[in-house]
Parts: sequence; structure tokens; C-alpha cells
Amino acid sequence: MHSTFFSFLITFPFEQLGWGLRSLSLSGAAGNIFAIIIYLLACLSPCLLCWRLKSSGRLLKTDFFLPVLSVLLFVVIYYMINPGLFNGGVPGAAKVLLGSTFYSVFFGYIILRILESCKGADTRQLKSWLRVLLAVIIFLFFYVILTECLENLSVSLALLREAENPSGESLTVAYSFLILQCITNIIPYALAVFILFTSIRALNELLLDRYSDASAAAAEKLAALCTKSLIISVLSSMIFNVLQLLFHQSLQQIHMVVSIPVFSIAFVLAVLLTTKYVRENQKLKQDNDLFI
Repeated sequence: MHSTFFSFLITFPFEQLGWGLRSLSLSGAAGNIFAIIIYLLACLSPCLLCWRLKSSGRLLKTDFFLPVLSVLLFVVIYYMINPGLFNGGVPGAAKVLLGSTFYSVFFGYIILRILESCKGADTRQLKSWLRVLLAVIIFLFFYVILTECLENLSVSLALLREAENPSGESLTVAYSFLILQCITNIIPYALAVFILFTSIRALNELLLDRYSDASAAAAEKLAALCTKSLIISVLSSMIFNVLQLLFHQSLQQIHMVVSIPVFSIAFVLAVLLTTKYVRENQKLKQDNDLFI
């Protein structure tokens, strides 16, 4: 089941453009001509961008995806204009399927082009791209948190409210555990947001002067925050599972999750190793300055 907000994001702006072009086309002969012109310009825009990059000498190997995006736009927008012609296997999922297909290719192209551009980029460009990437990740984490709190929790509470309770017992404990489950689910993402903000500050200090006390302190602060965040995430999951075991007779739903945060552990070890290198390089630089 796709959330309403997700469906809106994944079909925007194609669904709105399709509705507008359809309305314009049905308004008369002149409107139909304008609709065809707008349709062609929208679909050919990636090819026009490819020509622009080639004429300016900035065309890369990955830019061959741009004509592919044009072909996809012809298909996606056409079926958004005529949604009745696209018969999907799952009712109501046709537009989501069209939007998801386009965005998967689009973002794949963006990622591959950034990777190819990184080969000849300087430190300033890499720093700018990394900031943008971290900002996007922060936005996605906020989206997950809002979805968990405003949508998933409300749906779970509504389902529990509508569920039959033949024993007549109070559902206070069940409601409390749904809220506790929501908090447990969002803790890793909330902590990750703090980690990313701290990472940006540490990155700024390291790029400014990797041998300074400020850069070493920023790296150590990031390492400490990563370690504490991992501990909090693991403990919250453990405590929630134990509480479910203790109160299982009063619960309508049980969500036992056994998670092994391998990637989080690897990230923490990488940050700790980086912090150690920063301190060792700082000490080595100080020793060399004293020797000179």
C-alpha cells in the first residue's frame, strides 16, 4: 500500500502535467495544438540538455542516459494524459509505476554523472557535492520520521480502535506500546540527523585545517556522537522487545524485531579510525614543526 504523500511525490509533476495537457487538448483545436507543442518540448527537454552539454564541451559518457529519459517522458506523460490506456496489474498503481520507473532512471543518471564528475573535481567541488548529498539524506530522514509519526502511527491507532476486544479489557497498554514502537522506530533516524549535522561541521573543520585542534576536536565529537547513537538505538530496541515480552497478554499486536546494525557498526569504526588518524597526523605535524 502506497501512502498518499508518497503517491503524490512519485507522480509529481507528471500527473498534474497530464491533467493540464488533457484539459488543454479538449478545449478546442488551438488548445490541442498548444498541448502537443508543450508535450513535445517537455519530452525533448533531456535531449535539448544533452545538445547543450555537448556544445559547451561538458558532455560526459553518462549523458547518454538523457535520450533514454526523453523516451521515458514520451511514455510516462502520454499515459498520464490517457490513464485509461495503461492497464496495470494492481488497481490504482499505474501512475505510481510510471512515476517510479522514470525517477529510478533519473536519479540513477544523476548518481552516475556525479561519480564520473568526481574523477576530475577539486576539493571545493567535492565538498559542495557532499554537502548537497548530506542535505538530501537529512531531508529523507525527516520524511521517514514524519511518515512514521503522522501516518503509520495514526493508522495503527485507528486499526486498534476498530479492532474487537471481546475480553473488555482496557486498551491503554496497547495504545502505549504503539506510541512506544513509533518512538523506537524513529530514534535511529533522529540520531542520524544529529550525526549528519555534526559530520558537516567536522568536514568544514577538516577542510579548513586538518592539523588544527578544532578539526581533531570536531572529529572526536563526531566519533563520540556516533558511538552514543549506536548504543541508544541498540538499547531502545532491546528494551522495547523485553517490554513486549512482559506485557504480551495485554497487547493486540506484537512487533518483535531482531536487528544487527552491521552498517552502523562499520560507520562507527570508520569514524573512530578517521579520528585516530587525525590525531596522529596532528601530533606528527607538531613534532615536525618542533624539529624544524
